[in-house]
Amino acid sequence: MNKLFFPLLFVIALSAGAQDSLITNKVDSVSSKILEDLSIQTKSYENIHVNFNFTFKNESQDIFEEQEGNIKIDSNRFRLEINKQIVISDGINQWIYLKEANEVQIMEYDAEDDMMSPNKLFTIYEQGYKSEYIELKEIDSKKIHIIDLFSIESNAFRKIQLQIDSNTLQLFNIILYDKNGGSFTYLITDFKTNFEKNNNNEFLFNLTEYPDVEVIDLR
Repeated sequence: MNKLFFPLLFVIALSAGAQDSLITNKVDSVSSKILEDLSIQTKSYENIHVNFNFTFKNESQDIFEEQEGNIKIDSNRFRLEINKQIVISDGINQWIYLKEANEVQIMEYDAEDDMMSPNKLFTIYEQGYKSEYIELKEIDSKKIHIIDLFSIESNAFRKIQLQIDSNTLQLFNIILYDKNGGSFTYLITDFKTNFEKNNNNEFLFNLTEYPDVEVIDLR
């Protein structure tokens, strides 16, 4: 599984906000109140559809990558599309389609697996992070709250920066900093909620749409 899949779902999870276990770890009351409001706002949505621009860079390793993608989340179902792969779950099964290889891996959906469950990921950052309010900054004519999350214990990311639109209480940009000097940036270009579900088949992988696809069934 490439490095984009886990950080992307982790990022979308952040939009679900905080619960009591996270609030007790807050460094200041300002960040606590903003994240609590973000939680209430986001949990009121029936579903979420996000378009994003993704950038991964590591200057020490001379790496710079850019991609565009989108994800739809509806309860425990989701569909993630990026340049080289599609990841789909209907809440029972999960499909990972690798475009260049024309290969799909099928596995059972595990609601307890942090890498496979948006529901779990909606609250994953409650564990092991404390927050600090940095500033209110104007970006692209928007007033943006800047909040940093710092890892309390050993974690995949040493710091996460949340940039939250103060008007809409929606995520604007998220930057994850790993321990190896790399950063994953997700600039949200479109954030839709409560979209009309015209086609539930989008949460299923239809083999007939992918001629000669190689199927690896891991169930």
